[in-house]
Amino acid sequence: MDSSRLVAASLLLLITTSLAAVISNPAQPCVPGQCKPPNCRCAGVDIPGGLTPSKTPQIVLISFDDGLRTQDYEGFYASVFNGRKNPNGCQIGLTFFASHYYTNYALLEDINKQCGYEMAVHTIDHNTNSLTTKEEYTGEIMGMKEILCMWGNVSSNSVRGFRAPFLATNEAEIQVLYDNKFLYEASMSTDTMYWPFTLDYKSPLCNAPATCPNNAYPGLWIVPVINLQQKSGYPCNMLDACTDPQSNQDWIDLLTNNFNAHYNGNRAPMGIYAHSSWFYRGQGRDGVLKTFLDKLATMQDVFVITHAQMLDWVRNPTPLDQIKNFVPWNCSPRPQPRCDYHSPGCLNWYADSGYLLSTCTTPCPRVFPQYGNLGGN
Repeated sequence: MDSSRLVAASLLLLITTSLAAVISNPAQPCVPGQCKPPNCRCAGVDIPGGLTPSKTPQIVLISFDDGLRTQDYEGFYASVFNGRKNPNGCQIGLTFFASHYYTNYALLEDINKQCGYEMAVHTIDHNTNSLTTKEEYTGEIMGMKEILCMWGNVSSNSVRGFRAPFLATNEAEIQVLYDNKFLYEASMSTDTMYWPFTLDYKSPLCNAPATCPNNAYPGLWIVPVINLQQKSGYPCNMLDACTDPQSNQDWIDLLTNNFNAHYNGNRAPMGIYAHSSWFYRGQGRDGVLKTFLDKLATMQDVFVITHAQMLDWVRNPTPLDQIKNFVPWNCSPRPQPRCDYHSPGCLNWYADSGYLLSTCTTPCPRVFPQYGNLGGN
């Protein structure tokens, strides 16, 4: 065999061996009889527990991605969301998929402790994509989880979810989440009203930039990003990506029409996902959400909750007439943050990196915490 053929054969063997190593537990079509709650569910539009829509709470998920900034909280989030109650009398829930830069960790601790808002991971640097390696994903995902705990005083066992930057997933990302016992992944978009499902079996969500996992990952939940349907026929997965609305009434109509499709359909959780920049792209957008939420507040079967609370229900479906006794949704005494976020224990500008660190954790680190140096040593 000449040298060129030898090289080609060696490369083919290397590729084949690598693929065999990567696809170590190939995902198979789901077998409903073998996939049982609370830790396994086939992908489908059927309501968990076999409940009818009239006995199923309509869940609404609201989340924001990227850094948690003071100006966004004080300018929009606090007035739109704080103090609103679900039908059981408890504060509504939000989920923040946090990335590191520009996050005020004293503020993050405040709303996590006092409001019960969920903190989930969105990577440190926000630069991952479908080609990111497992080693890089481990650093980005587990590093951000550690940062949330170290600088935001978030309890480790409450950081359970992840959303990929640009909604771009790959096998390496899923493997890292599974290996590190995350509860859910929330990046994969679809036009179908799927209820959340686990990756014990094959996933039907393969729309770019997400990719279908080749392997099975038992017990890892997928929270589908169910697209908002616009009148033009073009779906959008986040408010930032919706192009049809030209007025605030158009935005209210978009949210209302999509809510009605969920509510009058299989009551799959409706997602309202955005970045803070959405508020700045038109006057009165906080009023859009206030008007929409005011309407929901008149409905005794609609609950605005966190992603983690939603999965508590999916794993243990409870009919509406018993929902006030559903413990994971009950109000519980909230712990106090360690400091007032207006007067943090550490407030330091790091000129060399160009970032400000605001945290209740003291003392201030020597350098700004970042990938590879989470403690700022």
